[in-house]
Amino acid sequence: MRNILCIALCLLPGYLFSQETHWQEFPQEAIVALEINKTATYQVERFTLDVVWDKALSHSANIGAYAGIKKLRVFKANKLLQTIDSIEDVTALGTIHFSFYDYNLDGYIDFSIPLACGKNCAKKYYLFNPKRNQFEHIPAWDYLSIQKIDKSNKLLLSQPDGNAAEDNRKIYQIKGLEIKEAH
Repeated sequence: MRNILCIALCLLPGYLFSQETHWQEFPQEAIVALEINKTATYQVERFTLDVVWDKALSHSANIGAYAGIKKLRVFKANKLLQTIDSIEDVTALGTIHFSFYDYNLDGYIDFSIPLACGKNCAKKYYLFNPKRNQFEHIPAWDYLSIQKIDKSNKLLLSQPDGNAAEDNRKIYQIKGLEIKEAH
Protein backbone atom coordinates (compact mmCIF):
# COMPACT_ATOMS: atom_id res chain seq x y z
CA MET A 1 0.00 0.00 0.00
CA ARG A 2 2.85 2.37 0.86
CA ASN A 3 4.45 1.64 -2.51
CA ILE A 4 1.26 2.51 -4.37
CA LEU A 5 0.88 5.75 -2.39
CA CYS A 6 4.52 6.67 -3.12
CA ILE A 7 4.07 6.03 -6.85
CA ALA A 8 0.84 8.05 -6.92
CA LEU A 9 2.51 10.99 -5.15
CA CYS A 10 5.39 10.90 -7.64
CA LEU A 11 3.14 10.85 -10.69
CA LEU A 12 0.49 13.31 -9.49
CA PRO A 13 2.45 16.58 -10.02
CA GLY A 14 3.31 15.64 -13.60
CA TYR A 15 -0.32 14.86 -14.31
CA LEU A 16 -1.66 18.03 -12.68
CA PHE A 17 0.78 20.46 -14.27
CA SER A 18 1.16 19.02 -17.74
CA GLN A 19 -0.25 20.94 -20.71
CA GLU A 20 -3.26 19.10 -22.04
CA THR A 21 -2.60 17.98 -25.58
CA HIS A 22 -4.56 15.85 -27.97
CA TRP A 23 -1.83 14.27 -30.06
CA GLN A 24 -2.83 12.06 -32.97
CA GLU A 25 -0.52 10.02 -35.18
CA PHE A 26 -0.19 12.03 -38.39
CA PRO A 27 0.05 9.05 -40.78
CA GLN A 28 -3.42 7.99 -39.54
CA GLU A 29 -4.96 11.27 -40.77
CA ALA A 30 -7.05 11.45 -43.96
CA ILE A 31 -4.26 12.47 -46.32
CA VAL A 32 -5.20 12.39 -50.01
CA ALA A 33 -2.37 11.01 -52.13
CA LEU A 34 -2.03 11.76 -55.84
CA GLU A 35 0.68 10.47 -58.15
CA ILE A 36 1.28 12.61 -61.22
CA ASN A 37 3.32 11.20 -64.08
CA LYS A 38 1.62 12.39 -67.26
CA THR A 39 -0.23 15.25 -68.88
CA ALA A 40 -3.80 15.02 -67.56
CA THR A 41 -6.50 16.70 -65.50
CA TYR A 42 -6.88 15.66 -61.87
CA GLN A 43 -9.64 16.41 -59.34
CA VAL A 44 -8.89 16.91 -55.63
CA GLU A 45 -11.83 18.07 -53.53
CA ARG A 46 -13.01 21.38 -55.06
CA PHE A 47 -9.84 21.90 -57.10
CA THR A 48 -9.05 20.84 -60.64
CA LEU A 49 -5.38 20.44 -61.51
CA ASP A 50 -4.50 20.76 -65.18
CA VAL A 51 -1.01 19.26 -65.60
CA VAL A 52 1.42 19.54 -68.50
CA TRP A 53 4.07 16.83 -67.98
CA ASP A 54 7.53 17.15 -69.54
CA LYS A 55 9.71 14.02 -69.79
CA ALA A 56 12.84 16.19 -70.07
CA LEU A 57 12.04 19.10 -67.76
CA SER A 58 15.44 19.09 -66.04
CA HIS A 59 18.91 17.73 -66.61
CA SER A 60 21.49 16.32 -64.25
CA ALA A 61 25.09 15.50 -65.15
CA ASN A 62 24.93 12.11 -63.45
CA ILE A 63 21.47 10.88 -64.60
CA GLY A 64 20.72 12.97 -67.69
CA ALA A 65 17.24 14.28 -68.45
CA TYR A 66 14.46 13.74 -65.94
CA ALA A 67 10.79 14.59 -65.89
CA GLY A 68 8.52 16.97 -64.08
CA ILE A 69 5.51 19.21 -64.32
CA LYS A 70 6.12 21.93 -66.87
CA LYS A 71 2.91 23.76 -65.96
CA LEU A 72 0.35 23.19 -63.21
CA ARG A 73 -2.83 25.20 -63.58
CA VAL A 74 -5.15 25.21 -60.55
CA PHE A 75 -8.87 25.79 -61.05
CA LYS A 76 -11.75 26.12 -58.62
CA ALA A 77 -15.31 26.17 -60.00
CA ASN A 78 -13.87 26.46 -63.54
CA LYS A 79 -12.00 29.65 -62.57
CA LEU A 80 -8.22 29.72 -62.98
CA LEU A 81 -6.70 30.53 -59.59
CA GLN A 82 -3.01 30.22 -60.43
CA THR A 83 -0.30 28.67 -62.55
CA ILE A 84 2.80 27.06 -61.06
CA ASP A 85 5.70 26.47 -63.46
CA SER A 86 8.46 23.86 -63.32
CA ILE A 87 7.89 21.35 -60.56
CA GLU A 88 10.80 18.93 -60.81
CA ASP A 89 10.61 15.21 -60.14
CA VAL A 90 13.34 15.31 -57.47
CA THR A 91 13.32 11.52 -57.18
CA ALA A 92 13.96 11.20 -60.94
CA LEU A 93 11.66 8.15 -60.95
CA GLY A 94 9.06 9.60 -63.33
CA THR A 95 6.38 10.45 -60.76
CA ILE A 96 5.68 13.35 -58.42
CA HIS A 97 3.83 12.38 -55.25
CA PHE A 98 1.38 15.03 -54.03
CA SER A 99 -0.12 14.82 -50.54
CA PHE A 100 -3.24 16.90 -49.83
CA TYR A 101 -4.18 17.79 -46.26
CA ASP A 102 -5.13 20.86 -44.23
CA TYR A 103 -1.61 21.20 -42.80
CA ASN A 104 -2.15 24.57 -41.11
CA LEU A 105 -5.59 23.61 -39.77
CA ASP A 106 -7.43 26.61 -41.21
CA GLY A 107 -10.17 24.65 -43.00
CA TYR A 108 -8.55 24.85 -46.46
CA ILE A 109 -6.81 21.97 -48.24
CA ASP A 110 -3.05 22.41 -48.76
CA PHE A 111 -0.51 20.20 -50.50
CA SER A 112 3.05 18.99 -50.20
CA ILE A 113 5.48 17.53 -52.73
CA PRO A 114 8.96 16.02 -52.37
CA LEU A 115 11.67 18.66 -51.95
CA ALA A 116 14.74 16.45 -51.71
CA CYS A 117 15.18 12.71 -51.39
CA GLY A 118 17.87 10.51 -49.97
CA LYS A 119 17.06 7.75 -47.50
CA ASN A 120 13.76 9.60 -46.90
CA CYS A 121 12.05 12.45 -48.74
CA ALA A 122 11.77 15.92 -47.28
CA LYS A 123 8.66 17.86 -48.25
CA LYS A 124 7.93 21.27 -49.72
CA TYR A 125 4.62 22.71 -48.52
CA TYR A 126 2.10 24.82 -50.43
CA LEU A 127 -0.57 26.29 -48.15
CA PHE A 128 -3.82 27.73 -49.45
CA ASN A 129 -4.06 31.45 -48.76
CA PRO A 130 -7.78 32.39 -48.79
CA LYS A 131 -6.97 36.12 -49.00
CA ARG A 132 -5.05 35.62 -52.26
CA ASN A 133 -7.19 32.63 -53.30
CA GLN A 134 -4.15 30.53 -54.23
CA PHE A 135 -1.56 28.11 -52.94
CA GLU A 136 1.67 29.64 -51.62
CA HIS A 137 4.97 27.90 -51.05
CA ILE A 138 5.91 28.69 -47.44
CA PRO A 139 9.66 27.99 -46.95
CA ALA A 140 9.37 27.93 -43.13
CA TRP A 141 7.40 24.68 -43.49
CA ASP A 142 9.98 22.97 -45.73
CA TYR A 143 11.68 19.84 -44.39
CA LEU A 144 9.07 19.19 -41.69
CA SER A 145 8.61 15.50 -41.03
CA ILE A 146 5.26 15.54 -39.27
CA GLN A 147 4.82 12.64 -36.85
CA LYS A 148 1.95 13.82 -34.68
CA ILE A 149 -0.63 16.59 -34.76
CA ASP A 150 -2.65 18.30 -32.04
CA LYS A 151 -5.55 19.95 -33.84
CA SER A 152 -7.12 21.61 -30.80
CA ASN A 153 -3.89 23.45 -29.88
CA LYS A 154 -2.63 23.78 -33.48
CA LEU A 155 0.64 21.96 -32.79
CA LEU A 156 2.83 19.70 -34.92
CA LEU A 157 5.49 17.29 -33.70
CA SER A 158 8.33 16.89 -36.19
CA GLN A 159 11.52 14.87 -36.11
CA PRO A 160 14.28 14.92 -38.72
CA ASP A 161 14.31 11.74 -40.80
CA GLY A 162 17.11 9.28 -40.28
CA ASN A 163 17.63 10.25 -36.65
CA ALA A 164 16.04 8.14 -33.97
CA ALA A 165 17.11 10.31 -31.05
CA GLU A 166 13.98 11.35 -29.17
CA ASP A 167 15.52 14.58 -27.88
CA ASN A 168 15.73 16.17 -31.34
CA ARG A 169 11.97 16.23 -31.86
CA LYS A 170 10.50 19.69 -32.18
CA ILE A 171 7.03 20.99 -31.49
CA TYR A 172 5.77 23.73 -33.80
CA GLN A 173 2.90 26.16 -33.24
CA ILE A 174 0.73 26.96 -36.27
CA LYS A 175 -0.56 30.53 -36.71
CA GLY A 176 -2.28 31.01 -40.06
CA LEU A 177 0.32 30.41 -42.78
CA GLU A 178 3.17 30.74 -40.30
CA ILE A 179 4.82 28.09 -38.18
CA LYS A 180 7.19 28.65 -35.28
CA GLU A 181 8.99 26.38 -32.91
CA ALA A 182 7.06 26.21 -29.65
CA HIS A 183 9.01 26.66 -26.43
